[in-house]
Order: sequence, then structure tokens, then C-alpha cells
Amino acid sequence: MNNFPKLNQKLIFFMGKGGVGKTTLAHTYSKQLASLGKKVLLCEVLQVTEKEQKLLQVNPNLWHITLNATDCFHEYIILKLKIKTLYSMFLSNKLTKYLQKAAPGVREMVLLGKIWFERLHYDSVIVDMPSTGYALTMLHTPFNYSALFPGGPVSSDATEMISTFSDPKQTALVVIALAETMPIQESLELIENLKTLIPTNSPHLIVNRCLNLPQGVQDIFATKPQDSSPLHAVAQYLAQKQAKQKQALSGLNIPFYSIPEG
Repeated sequence: MNNFPKLNQKLIFFMGKGGVGKTTLAHTYSKQLASLGKKVLLCEVLQVTEKEQKLLQVNPNLWHITLNATDCFHEYIILKLKIKTLYSMFLSNKLTKYLQKAAPGVREMVLLGKIWFERLHYDSVIVDMPSTGYALTMLHTPFNYSALFPGGPVSSDATEMISTFSDPKQTALVVIALAETMPIQESLELIENLKTLIPTNSPHLIVNRCLNLPQGVQDIFATKPQDSSPLHAVAQYLAQKQAKQKQALSGLNIPFYSIPEG
């Protein structure tokens, strides 16, 4: 991953549509940071999950967790109430259980709050965000809560989260795309939405799986245009794919990083 932005922030969000390699790159970069001696937490955020939330140690410097909104909600209540007995009484209330599931944005707020809180315990927190639409919904949540609740602990946390996410020294926003027309267009729309929401923190764009054919493959296609051998057919396919990628990228008017195929 040589052609990759140097990210030293506490929080690093990987975002993009499904199938662009977002999860693979998040895992790879987490391992790379851990290999440098940094204490790293890799968070996976699924749009809907009933998985038990477990913190697993992958290697001496790397931990992995798949976040569960219910568990995050419980942790938040304990953190605010301080005393577990009060927490148990509070959670037994049917109204509270209803609010946990029904109140707009509660799930997203506690998931994002968990990620934000864990930055205090690690050198880097890498976040494999859900698909584009839900990722934006999550990031909008603290802004919504800050506006809806002008006072109290939730508003205070929301305001601090906004401050953290808006600071490019603390948070990196990484958008992953493929060198194809639709993924590029969706990534540009995501970047514009992020710039509108968080204007002080410009996202990084990474184009994944870019072909860079060796000269030998190009020569096979160029010197034997009528060849019908399997080798020539593969070379032809790759050359055509590379040409389509270059065309898709030609319309980009913003800087980007490219990750080679394989």
C-alpha cells in the first residue's frame, strides 16, 4: 500500500459503496499500522447486526470489534450513570427499551459515540463504515442531536464529536471507489455530501484495483492484433479493461490515490 495517504489521525473512517474493497483496505491498513508498533482498534459497523459484540485481539498491537447498537447503548448508559445498579434499574424500564429501538437516531448516535470514545484508548481507530447511505446517516446524527437538544450530556457529547470529526488532525475521512463510471460518480457525490456536512475536513479519495499492465502484456496485444490464442485473448481483455478505467478516471478533477489490482 505504497500509494496511500499518510494517515496519522486517531480516527480513520473508510467509506464507500459495497464491493469496492473498503473492508479489505481497512483490514490491510489496520495491520500495517499495527506492524509499525501502534495500538490499533479495527471497528466494523454493519447496518443491521445481532452479532454479539466481542473485542478480539488479532495480534499484539491489533484489536477487532464488530459493533452492536444494543451493547453500545448499554455501555453509554453505564458511562453516564456511573453506577451499575442504577443502570440495571434504568434499563429495566419498558419506556427506555422502547426509546432505544424507536427514538430517531439513537442507534446511530451510540454506534458513533462508541467509536469516538475508543479513540482515547488506542493510537488509531480504523472504522469500516457501512454502505454509503447509512454511513452518511450515522455522520449526520451528532449534528442532528446537537441542534435538537441544546443542553444536557447528549448534546455535550454530540458537540464534542462534531469538533473531533471536523478536525483533520484528529479524523480522516477516506472514500474508496473503483475505476468505473458508476462507483466514481457515487464516490464524488459522497465526497460532496461530506464536504457540505464537514467543510473543514476534506475527504481523501482512493481508487482501488487499478490496472497497470506490464509492457509485455501490452506488446502481445499491439504486435499480434489477429492472434486468436488464449494468451492474446487475456491480453486483449486486460488492455480493454485498462482503457475503460482510464476513461472513467479522466473526468476526475480532484486529487486521488490509486491502489493497483491484486
